[in-house]
Amino acid sequence: MNIPMNALVSDMVNLLDERLREDFEERAGIIEFDAELSRDHAECLALLDVLHRHPSALCGVTVLRVALDGSDLWILVTNPALTHQQFGNVESGVFDLKDVINQQFNGFAILKAI
Repeated sequence: MNIPMNALVSDMVNLLDERLREDFEERAGIIEFDAELSRDHAECLALLDVLHRHPSALCGVTVLRVALDGSDLWILVTNPALTHQQFGNVESGVFDLKDVINQQFNGFAILKAI
């Protein structure tokens, strides 16, 4: 990927995880060509779109669901690679923090260290 032209956009895009960065790049390209906007303008709009759909994207925390012994564990991590060190080679997915709290914990979750 090319580094975004706008310094603020570049700083924020560098905080996105790989999945959301790919989403940003795809969205920026679509906006640039379909709306015939400058790349700089398209990247700003693409970043706003990603942040609108994933409000916690820049907080540096990733929510993982890990299937372990037939049940799901919901894990908050700042380094997803640590999950594989802790739990081995397990299947996991990445989720939006707000959605997980609302859907899995009825809008209220208590964190407990393991």
